[in-house]
Amino acid sequence: MTHETDAPTPVPDRRLAAALAVPTATHALVFLIFGLVTVFWQEPTLTVITVMLTAYLLAYGAASFFTSRALLREGDDQNSQVFTSIAGIQAGAGVLVLLLPRGEFWLTLVVCVALGLTGVLKMLAGMRTKGYNPATRDWQLEGAIITIFAAALPVVSEIGDKAIMGTAGAGALIAGVFVMIGALTLRSAGKGV
Repeated sequence: MTHETDAPTPVPDRRLAAALAVPTATHALVFLIFGLVTVFWQEPTLTVITVMLTAYLLAYGAASFFTSRALLREGDDQNSQVFTSIAGIQAGAGVLVLLLPRGEFWLTLVVCVALGLTGVLKMLAGMRTKGYNPATRDWQLEGAIITIFAAALPVVSEIGDKAIMGTAGAGALIAGVFVMIGALTLRSAGKGV
């Protein structure tokens, strides 16, 4: 009687977990700060929403760039390039939101496309690195949440400015909670390195 054995499952790298803990926490803080500000800002105008979404996209891009540098230092060139591209999309969208004519249509379109595209890229990066990257589930979950809320933006944009801000903020808050849990898990997994 012969038994077939599965190939051994790769063990996530503890050093990579330690390197990704701070960038992941940075992502979580960007999400949580933006989300909390949207909760407490009761009467946002289109100008306020434009400035806040610009700041959010630029901060999100900076956090993604920070992650790309951490990946590069650990020798993960491929994912470093993915996160550099994600950072470029986010930062470019942040600048574009300011440069385009003021209006809910353009604001919603740019933010929806930028968040949707980067969410999908993050999910794909997580799927591709399953097995060796300790942040793979965090990337997949964050990407899924951000993509879902990006898809909801065009639907709620007709309701008004507060709906745009609330939808973007809700997605950021939910993603922020899960990503912060992931950052703490990475920190714990990377101890002793």
